[in-house]
Amino acid sequence: MKTRLRHIIFVAFLAIGMSNNVFAWDHDGHGAIGILAVNQLQVDARLKLHEILGVLDEETLIKACNWPDAIRESAEWEWSEPLHYVNLPRGEKYYSVARDCPERQCVTEAIKNYAGVLSNPVASGEERRQAFAWLCHFTGDIHHPLHAGFADDRGGNDVEVTFHGKSMDLHEFWDQGLIEHRVGDWKNLLALLQTYHINQMAGENWSEGMVDDWTEESHQLVETVIYPPNSEIGRRYEEESWELAQQRILTAASRLALIINTVLSNQFALGAQAELLKQTQVPKADEQ
Repeated sequence: MKTRLRHIIFVAFLAIGMSNNVFAWDHDGHGAIGILAVNQLQVDARLKLHEILGVLDEETLIKACNWPDAIRESAEWEWSEPLHYVNLPRGEKYYSVARDCPERQCVTEAIKNYAGVLSNPVASGEERRQAFAWLCHFTGDIHHPLHAGFADDRGGNDVEVTFHGKSMDLHEFWDQGLIEHRVGDWKNLLALLQTYHINQMAGENWSEGMVDDWTEESHQLVETVIYPPNSEIGRRYEEESWELAQQRILTAASRLALIINTVLSNQFALGAQAELLKQTQVPKADEQ
């Protein structure tokens, strides 16, 4: 019954979309990441993703990649709230699952988990559809530096700044203030990003350890460049932040494509299936 209810919620969300005033950065940035990633997929991975989602148009991708934000505050899905971020101690360079995510309830471990579900040939169609949505969203989250920030200021939510005369917190500046000011909406953002050369990471295969590296990469940006020198956002910080925001979105898209190309490849799927068969194989009498 619970699985059926979640299926209804997911499909209903894809049908009706989101209000324009909810999660503005997430809507624009996450939507762009999903579209840019799908445009980098290899043919076999694209065909398999099309089979899982049913359609790969921009509207479907934008809604799917923003679904985790749309449902996170509901009673049914409130358990997912910690999956959107991870906190590392100040001055720490390296991610430690034992210290930073002991219960595996953080964005770093969520990416690994849902990549596995997406790759699983025996998972249900609904499980794999939701896995793509989680994976798209969380790959975007881990490349938003403040989603790998400090617990003591709640990822910049407790840091007040002023941007072009408007008061907001630092997380809001990175979530929506900067992109809204520079390009307005996801269509303009996507059009701009599509003019840049995209590193498609040809020949690489994704592995879970890469997600730890991405976590540390974002955290080091928090340690070094994300906090402005003054509460009033100046021109230089705005320009540098805008360049970095574009870079992080493009990188997130390429890395999401890398994950999907890897986990939906024939070789990866066969390996996952073989491992599943090994785990479920009945032992022989002389092995018992």
